[in-house]
Amino acid sequence: MDLNVTNHVNVVKVMDLADGHSSNAANLPEILELNVGGYHFTTTLSTLQKYPGSMLSAMFSGRHSVAMDKNGSYFIDRDGSNFHHVLNFLRQSEMPPLFECIKVYHEAQFYNVQPLIEALELLKPIAGEKIRRTFLSHVPHYDENLHILLEKAQVLANLQPDRVSRLRVCIYKEEAASTPYENSIPPLVPGEWNPFKYRQSHKCDVCVIFGPWNATPDVYDLLDCIKHDLSMKGYDVESQCIGVCDKPVIDQYFCKRPIYELRFKWW
Repeated sequence: MDLNVTNHVNVVKVMDLADGHSSNAANLPEILELNVGGYHFTTTLSTLQKYPGSMLSAMFSGRHSVAMDKNGSYFIDRDGSNFHHVLNFLRQSEMPPLFECIKVYHEAQFYNVQPLIEALELLKPIAGEKIRRTFLSHVPHYDENLHILLEKAQVLANLQPDRVSRLRVCIYKEEAASTPYENSIPPLVPGEWNPFKYRQSHKCDVCVIFGPWNATPDVYDLLDCIKHDLSMKGYDVESQCIGVCDKPVIDQYFCKRPIYELRFKWW
């Protein structure tokens, strides 16, 4: 599962049906029966209206008609498997267990329950994931390259059926010295021949290149992110540094970007 904890603004659309299966919200009772995607809950009107800026408060504010199911329960077309956590927060400010908090965070965003969103953002699973995604935003084409990596792993597995597929990737934060003598070369003068411009067209012999990026985390941090995101998609991946590219760039200059082997286990 690809996790995304970026805040977003929800546009609330409340059904206004004219077929007899809707109810005038101005006449809502204090005790309410809810059907949230097939999950049934009993709560009070005051609980749903606890935070005026939330979607639930808007739905049951008296300004809208709310859809009802055939049994007379007020219907919300949303997966209700985590709605009880939202409801418990509205009732008594009860927080979900840590292993559920990312799923509940998405529900809090959907229902726009800002106090719950703010409380969840203080927990490590949410805060850590937001910080990780902020780092990844500095890595060019990270999500696109991850997608390409998965496609090539599957292509390789179909061409060469095996329990394990091995792919080479390049992960580098910044350019390393091309030779031991590079750092002794005096600064280049504008207009003079520049051997380093050939790096722009150089391609390492790998499936995917991650980098460069301008942020504090290093190559091993990005490698951990790659393996984490692949594991969230169900892949069991091992990695090993197998050296550097070492292909000639121009004359005596050689590419020193690190090369890693990723091993995808298919069963």
